[in-house]
Amino acid sequence: MLRSVSVSIPITPRGTPKLGLLLIPFIADVLSKKMGIDNVLALNVIGSKLYGDDVESHVAGYLRASHALGIKLSHIWRDDQKENIYWTNLFFQQLMADGYIVRDRQILSRCPCRAVETLAIAENFSTTRKLYARVDDIDRCKVCGGPVRSEEDIVYLFEIPAVPVIWHITPSFSKTEIVNLEKRFAGTRILISKTRSSAIPLWTGKEHIFLDVDFGWQLFLPILRRFGYQPLVLVGSQKNLFGSYLTLLLSYLIDKTMPELVVPGYCITKDKVDEQALSVFSEWDKVVTRMFMGCHCTFRKKEMVFSPSLLRLIERVIGQVDQSIQYSSRQLPLCDAISECEGHIIRRLFVSGKSRGRIADDVLRGLL
Repeated sequence: MLRSVSVSIPITPRGTPKLGLLLIPFIADVLSKKMGIDNVLALNVIGSKLYGDDVESHVAGYLRASHALGIKLSHIWRDDQKENIYWTNLFFQQLMADGYIVRDRQILSRCPCRAVETLAIAENFSTTRKLYARVDDIDRCKVCGGPVRSEEDIVYLFEIPAVPVIWHITPSFSKTEIVNLEKRFAGTRILISKTRSSAIPLWTGKEHIFLDVDFGWQLFLPILRRFGYQPLVLVGSQKNLFGSYLTLLLSYLIDKTMPELVVPGYCITKDKVDEQALSVFSEWDKVVTRMFMGCHCTFRKKEMVFSPSLLRLIERVIGQVDQSIQYSSRQLPLCDAISECEGHIIRRLFVSGKSRGRIADDVLRGLL
């Protein structure tokens, strides 16, 4: 029997992460505790290897920060683990047999090191544009410095289909954006084969290729099911809705099922002073940190500004939080768990707590 889990969209870990980089797994953790299910952290590390980053150092630092924040994990999934290879090959073959992946000759834009490798005429969702810059009227790769030139080659493409599904997404404005992405890109072909060896090695049935790193991690929901986990909630990112969309789409194409997507607001700092104040969070009391993070969860808008002044308020009244109380063990449905995660509700508790004594409320379940 599959274990029900909440899971974060795969995150590229950093050794000393800012609070904003921990918000998504934090929300996945809180939702899992309110719903009474397990929690899975997903990491995207192959992309970091493209730049020669010290991946293991970044992973270790990120996990230390997650532990300091009190995030409880049942499983950690990485896109570079060997156990993925079999299932990635199998899903590739399935998608190709169903006609979603095709082999075709295309004109590509490539640099000598292949960090830049995309269709010459590509939709603007491509991240490859970040990897080269115009220098003296020549497009040059930011990694190797070489020129970006057009070449013709045989490649593999994923053709985005229009599927008859009902998207379960919170908040509603994120659902609207996903529906618009579906309409816009239905029928579009995405390059998913690469020649750079740092991508994912794959046997297509005809030849060896390297699979695009992003397409590889976007297969992670079906892979998790083969590992015994059933994702009920996917916590996504406002900064990569297209990646969340493809992840849900591939889950449906392979398994005819997908979790509900929850997209919290993205947290930012207003200035360098705020950023410095928030950079020492690992030195704070864990309960203080979790309460501070909880106050900045929102599904009502796309951005939330971190407020250090709120940290000072929490530190003043944290002694009034009744940590000994046995909060209700009732397992909440997702909609109720999301409602309890709204930061303005948690902030209200602390503001009122200044004058009314001990703070004990079921809203705090999952935060302590």
